[in-house]
Amino acid sequence: MVKWRELRLQCETLTKQSKRLCRAPGRICKNGRIRCRIHGGVSTGPKTAIGKQKSAYNIIKYNEQRANYNRSNNE
Repeated sequence: MVKWRELRLQCETLTKQSKRLCRAPGRICKNGRIRCRIHGGVSTGPKTAIGKQKSAYNIIKYNEQRANYNRSNNE
């Protein structure tokens, strides 16, 4: 019989109050660490219309900066 508690991923973050490991189920992040949804495992993105507009503006601004940096290095 498989013990699922031993196989499931558990968040590796220490809690602030008791300095014990978080007991929430986690997932592997890009950096290889295991985090739950509370400690940075999942980003849901902007929900409001204003937040979506700001996010789109930041993407455009970042792409322009990156293009300008690449142009200056190639010359």
